[in-house]
Amino acid sequence: MEIVVSDTQILIDMDAAGLLEMVAVSSVHFHTVDYVIAELHRSPYERPIVDRMVEEGHLAVFSFEGKEASDLFSYYGKFASKSNLTITDCAVLKYAKDNNYRMLTGDRKLRNHAEDEGVMVSGILYLADHFVKEGLLTGSEMASRLEHLLDINPRLPKAIFMDWIKRVQE
Repeated sequence: MEIVVSDTQILIDMDAAGLLEMVAVSSVHFHTVDYVIAELHRSPYERPIVDRMVEEGHLAVFSFEGKEASDLFSYYGKFASKSNLTITDCAVLKYAKDNNYRMLTGDRKLRNHAEDEGVMVSGILYLADHFVKEGLLTGSEMASRLEHLLDINPRLPKAIFMDWIKRVQE
């Protein structure tokens, strides 16, 4: 059983691509942190499906309280002067690092910091590979969803996505 820790953007992209439903049936166990849930409750990101996933136990949420919250703010302080990571970024990174979980993000700066911290880090294509390998979607179905995601999220690395799409359609 693999546990992954998702940042806000991965959950938004998964929702946009119609992939959040896969979380309930995938062998990958999804975790996030309370800061991500708070971001998802702010407009324009409101995602009721995420609340349903939490209620049904398909998305575990770690809450920073007491000593963990104090440790998080110290960790955030370490980055505040040298990067523009948010407290939410640091919460996801710290939770993944402290538990030796893979972190999921599409944010290049967060990815770079995670790698510097020795955290395994992947993006949505990692999940695409898993979902196809598990038979939850065919390669063609996943390619279609990723093409749709590329249409609505121009910040994604188009060339990397197109290489993935081409590979699964061969």
